[in-house]
Amino acid sequence: MPTAELIVFLIITFLTVLLFVQAVSKKLKFIRLGAKENRSDHPGKRFANFCANVLGQRKLLQEPYGFIHFFIFWGFIFIALGEIPFILERVFPNITIPILGTSPYFYLIKEILASLVFIGLIVGLIRRWIIRPARLYLSFEAALVVILIYGVIITEWLTSGAKLALMGSHPAYSLDFIYNLVAGFFAGASAESLTTTISFLWWIHVFILYAFAVYIPNSKHLHILATPFNSYFASLKPVGGQIEPMNLEDENLKEYGVGRIENFTWKQLLDSFACGECGRCMDNCPANISGKPLNPKQLLSRTLKDHLLEKGAVMNKLGITSTGEENAEALKPYTTGYSETGQVLNKKLIGDIVSREEIWSCTTCMACQTLCPVSNEHVNKIIDMRRYEVMNENNYAHELQLAFRNVEAKYNPWGVSWSERASWAKDLDVQTMKEAGDQEVEYLYWVGCAGSFDDRAKKVSVAVAKILKAAGVNFAILGREEKCCGDFIRRAGNEYLFGLMVKDNINTLNNYKVKKIITACPHCLNTLKNDYPAFGGNYEVIHHTQFINDLIKSGKLTLNKNVEMPKQKIVYHDSCYLGRYQQEFEAPRALYRMVPGVELIEMDRNHNKSFCCGAGGGRMWLEENIGERINNMRVDQALAKEPQAIGANCPYCITMLEDGIKDRADAEHAVPVIDPAELIVKMI
Repeated sequence: MPTAELIVFLIITFLTVLLFVQAVSKKLKFIRLGAKENRSDHPGKRFANFCANVLGQRKLLQEPYGFIHFFIFWGFIFIALGEIPFILERVFPNITIPILGTSPYFYLIKEILASLVFIGLIVGLIRRWIIRPARLYLSFEAALVVILIYGVIITEWLTSGAKLALMGSHPAYSLDFIYNLVAGFFAGASAESLTTTISFLWWIHVFILYAFAVYIPNSKHLHILATPFNSYFASLKPVGGQIEPMNLEDENLKEYGVGRIENFTWKQLLDSFACGECGRCMDNCPANISGKPLNPKQLLSRTLKDHLLEKGAVMNKLGITSTGEENAEALKPYTTGYSETGQVLNKKLIGDIVSREEIWSCTTCMACQTLCPVSNEHVNKIIDMRRYEVMNENNYAHELQLAFRNVEAKYNPWGVSWSERASWAKDLDVQTMKEAGDQEVEYLYWVGCAGSFDDRAKKVSVAVAKILKAAGVNFAILGREEKCCGDFIRRAGNEYLFGLMVKDNINTLNNYKVKKIITACPHCLNTLKNDYPAFGGNYEVIHHTQFINDLIKSGKLTLNKNVEMPKQKIVYHDSCYLGRYQQEFEAPRALYRMVPGVELIEMDRNHNKSFCCGAGGGRMWLEENIGERINNMRVDQALAKEPQAIGANCPYCITMLEDGIKDRADAEHAVPVIDPAELIVKMI
């Protein structure tokens, strides 16, 4: 390379690296504004997750067209590796890069993948610009990135093909079908014209490549850089156990929850930059689909990220890491008056940036988080903002206020006297832990508030108790000593009340030396299993469908398969808190299949893509005044299969589905909602 060209190359390389580093450093400063959080534990597990979700593209391969992204991803890696010899061998002609510059097999694999990238981007363009599902927004950024990638691929093909035509042959290119094809196009050209062409195309390629490198960290495609780190630092806790406890006794704690963008943790802020705006979250969010204000994609990739970029720039300029009370005096000159800086700092996260309707629309179903291919954690951000609203602002719906007061006074959201908690079992000869005294009890049957007080859920409680007795299971209930587990309380943001319930329940459970718990409520299951350990409550918790399956498989429960049962087609509804939260899909289905005459069918949205009933996250106690009712939509999905019954495994789901049926079907066409235990009990 001539000296003048080398100087130009070194200058633009330096400027590109400088601009790239500056852009990335700026984003890192924004992320560092977040609260501390330890995500460096268990490096082996984290690396395994990175390999599965990033290198293996696990979640994307479960999606339609996901294989296209797989090939684009790996094609991108091999194209990037190919840039090393492509650039260095022209700048330093005497250098030979091992393998990358010498192996014909490397070039063969690279060109196969590059060709697949070329084709995959065409498919992607058709999907985004012609077919275009609602979750994919039209944007100049998306089009520009595709143009840049095509520019990199095509100029590299043309440059290397011309180089091969000039050289006549090249051992490393012997299997490269693209280079040989392009070389044929240049056949007959003079050495001088080929040399000029190679130089011209090489420089065009370098300018496109460097433009791409500078553009990436300044665009939404920053997720290319952020996703590997986001996946590595993803939570290793169970899906249902990722809510961080709050130290309510910390006298230095001025605020509860998150009311300012910098109060999110650094990992929560990193999520915003890792979001690729693929829209899988919004495409599976029941709140978004039913017309509520919440759009998890918009919340994460636009609302919170844009606010972080705006406020973070001001905070870094002022040299502050918090806009809390500790900096109130220092910020006075900026937050009073009508300065642009003051307008940014005075914006309230909840109200000005995120609407209250958004954060209270969430059902905590976890569809967004479970299906996110880049390991973003949406739900806890919403819960953290709810905590702020409930515990700092005392600003939440009156229906929740009533439910909280009922729990405080009667230990259940229905407000029924705690003395009635065991009334459902009065004719079943079920002993309480207190009555068992010194007798060893192997299992505690945790009935839950719904199973104790809701008339419909009590039928499932009775069925489960009868099955346990028929199988000779050594179990007991807490009766009047059982209190609300706190599931909806915590997810509705009232960490203080949740802490009281946890403390009382753990004291009771540990006093009786409880080790194993059976429950028919997936919400209780998740809370007892995944929330309680952080407070000293460690128990083996199992859902009743799982336990009944184990009883049958072990021969402890024998079913009478000759009993006459009506033939019926049952369409099954996966509850969020047993399905996505516990990844238990087979146990309930297995029980339905054991019942003579039952034909089990699936809804279109099932397993991890199941559609929520609408009751989770405290929504059971809130009016649904915006958009379409989520439970009615789920009932429509069920009735579209023309079933004789709907199968469900959760008391909340049963209530919501039955309410939806009342709204959707007349008495003649109404179908029952059946828990599998209600069928199994008829066979003992």
